[in-house]
Amino acid sequence: MDKVFNARFIFVLIVTALCLYFVWPTFDYFMFVRSLPEEPTREQVQEKRDKLAEANMIKLGLDLQGGVEFLIQVDTDQLVRQNLRDRADSLRRQFQTESVDATVEYKEDNNTIDVKLDNPTDDAKIAADVLERQSSVFDWDGNAAARLGGDQALTLRPEEKQLNFETTNAIESALKTVRRRVDEYGLTQPEVVKQGFDRIRVRIPGETDPERIRKGLLRTAYLEFRLLHPNHAEVITQFTKPGTQIIRDEFLEDVFVEETQTTVKKLKRNIPGVPAGYQLFLGKDTRTSNTGEVTTTENIAYLLENKAEVTGGDLRRASSITDMQDIENPYKVTLEFGPEGTEKFADVTRYHTGEQFAIVLDGEVNSAPRINEPILTGRCEISGNFTQQDAHDLALVLKAGSLQAPLKVIEENAVGASLGQDSIIDSGRALMIGGVAVVIMMIVVYNVAGVVAVLAMLLNVLLILAILSLAGATLTLSGIGGILLTMGMAVDANVLIYERLREELDSGKPMRPAMNAAFGSAFSVILDSNITSLLPALVLILFEVVEGSIRGFWTALAIGLIANLYTGLTVTRALIEVWVAKFKKISVGKLRLLNKVNFDFMAYRKIGYPISLVLIGVSVFYLTVHGVNPGIDFTGGVLATVDAKSAQVERADIQRAVDETFHDAKVVHVLNTTLYQVTVPQAADETLEDIQTTLGSIFNTDKDYMPANSVVIKSTQSVAQTVGAEFQWTAFWTILVASLIILGYIALRFRPVFGMGAVAALLHDLIITLGIFIVLGRSMTLDIVSGLLIVLGYSVNDTIVVFDRIRETMGEKYGRNMKEIINLAINRTLSRTLFTSGSTLLTVLAMLIFGGVGLKDFALVLLLGIITGTYSSIFVASALVDSYMTYREKKEGLEAVHGKKKAVKIGA
Repeated sequence: MDKVFNARFIFVLIVTALCLYFVWPTFDYFMFVRSLPEEPTREQVQEKRDKLAEANMIKLGLDLQGGVEFLIQVDTDQLVRQNLRDRADSLRRQFQTESVDATVEYKEDNNTIDVKLDNPTDDAKIAADVLERQSSVFDWDGNAAARLGGDQALTLRPEEKQLNFETTNAIESALKTVRRRVDEYGLTQPEVVKQGFDRIRVRIPGETDPERIRKGLLRTAYLEFRLLHPNHAEVITQFTKPGTQIIRDEFLEDVFVEETQTTVKKLKRNIPGVPAGYQLFLGKDTRTSNTGEVTTTENIAYLLENKAEVTGGDLRRASSITDMQDIENPYKVTLEFGPEGTEKFADVTRYHTGEQFAIVLDGEVNSAPRINEPILTGRCEISGNFTQQDAHDLALVLKAGSLQAPLKVIEENAVGASLGQDSIIDSGRALMIGGVAVVIMMIVVYNVAGVVAVLAMLLNVLLILAILSLAGATLTLSGIGGILLTMGMAVDANVLIYERLREELDSGKPMRPAMNAAFGSAFSVILDSNITSLLPALVLILFEVVEGSIRGFWTALAIGLIANLYTGLTVTRALIEVWVAKFKKISVGKLRLLNKVNFDFMAYRKIGYPISLVLIGVSVFYLTVHGVNPGIDFTGGVLATVDAKSAQVERADIQRAVDETFHDAKVVHVLNTTLYQVTVPQAADETLEDIQTTLGSIFNTDKDYMPANSVVIKSTQSVAQTVGAEFQWTAFWTILVASLIILGYIALRFRPVFGMGAVAALLHDLIITLGIFIVLGRSMTLDIVSGLLIVLGYSVNDTIVVFDRIRETMGEKYGRNMKEIINLAINRTLSRTLFTSGSTLLTVLAMLIFGGVGLKDFALVLLLGIITGTYSSIFVASALVDSYMTYREKKEGLEAVHGKKKAVKIGA
């Protein structure tokens, strides 16, 4: 009697037990969260944090629980410019100290500094000595003294190694500072990771105030304490307007600030008459009257020492306080220095009692109080008409430390908590409906074997969740879509095995030999089909092409495809072997579609070619004339998802409202929902923050055709124009590299003619899928590029199944022409094609109809791709192979084309 529980089955049990062990913390955490009241106690909140910290578990992405996400770029260009400006100022001061009359000019167009002496004969040697002390910082051509002694200016360039060191150090420092600032906010499950060379991605689930977080993350927060000139009141008058403390207009210039896309007034760099050892700074004074009226005086001039006596680097802690006795400035920030900072502060205040001591924050004078007595405690206060929130946030960023380089947000995504809850409901419904549909289909078609396939599919999902839990990964709405699609693709392996098992049993083989033959025959095609789908995923993940929510899809899909190999080849076989050992047989169902058909597919290739050419021609023409309708991923701009709470508000009303302000805005209704997506491209003179603010005001304003607040913004996504341009190249190279890898794999497995057929099928599917998608009025985004890559994998997947059967049939039916062989192979795989395409279509339709706003367009691309991919595997890839081989057979003869040996292989 056969042994019922074999080693393979025991291995499956062990793996399943481990998966349950790793998934349990996630299940336990979410069950605990679900049991919490709306206002949990402090102990319950702490227990929730403890559960998060105790074990690895799956985290919910922003699109499932709301929150904000930023892609921040360290502005290295601005860092280089700022450093060179500072070095130019330093050189001026050093020359001034050495009594050298020189013009030092920073050239922003090529990042160089020109030095020209007024008295080259007298000052060349001294100036050269000053520059020699800067040799580790600057490069220049020739002998400094000789060059300075001539009529031409000496051009200084930043030293390359020093420049690279400073840039790298600033980026790493920015990463640490951003992490500290995020930690200081006390947020739940924040994520701060470096992306690429000079970018930082920040994800903060549950956060509802993106503007506050953005301001806190981007603020330089560079704190300095500098002494004023001893005769400040007298000396400063030569730089201020008569009778005021305001700087004269001729000392100001317009400077464009890239981070905010605005022009502001700044001090000129080279102002004559500034005493040696001192610098001009600007500040402002804000006062609140007893009636609550706020007045602000801008551009107040201060003459401060070059050297900062104390800096923010000496801080030990910072906190906000409320002083209700100070009517004008009740909210303040208290600073406490460490031992070294306390000593510095004590020395300065001890030796400069009676003088003014300026507090400089981010290059602007906050206040300049007089030192009335030595301050030995190392404590002081900053005030400046703060709100309570302003004071709190300033204390947080000061405590976290200053930034060496400016930062700018180049991509932002904000999702409301209510939309996140809706996404969970929608994705859960899609997962359930898609899964139930596949389960019913498998059980109806394959009976007991179908139940085994369902168990294997469930273990596939369990394995995906276990790996995500073990890695502490984040599950996004797109990730759930990836799991859903994996469920459909997981069935494919079982369908291949069961269809083979049916064939072997029909040929009269006993159950065990039939099982061995079925699994052996299906192994190579299952391996090939999963690898060709896995390769694009690995390209996108390993090369960090995709980020944000869609990365969750590819991560889940990649893990799912690997799990497919395990469940399809190990779990399914182990369960079937146990069943057969117990009952001596297993039912693979009696329902068969198109069984034993002998349809002449290749006879219709002359009809298929024109149909494909017409569809390709129409798609290419439409794409050429109208373009691909790029979304904000490629153009830059803001995408807002809005909810029309009032049934009277329609798409035309929302379009009319945004058209009154934005010329190129686009409004699209999300199928089967009350949601609309509003896309506003970024103009050259607009900031992303301005667009978001304006959108909010549009929907908050009462109109005849649309009442105020009848449309609510649920989420916003913004992408800077510079990033959009990068994404265009990313999309191009991603599709190209993934296609080449897939085709390279096919070249290793099949002869060139089959590879060419696969190439033609891929191009056919991509062009037609994209053409129909754009004709339907949808926008091209990175999510759609990802969908097209799945179409690539799926198209090749289906083609490989047909090619694999052609390869096998050629060995069995030696002597027949290629047309007969291809027809026979397609007819043999037709039932599998219908069942596999059907199961995958069921899951994709569930995504399209029930999957939520984030998956609609994505699922539409997959739907179109599955249909075109199924068609092209027969009427494009196989038909082209038939045309080429038939031509050779007629020209050279069967034996010349297929060889003399009976066991002919088309594989490499």
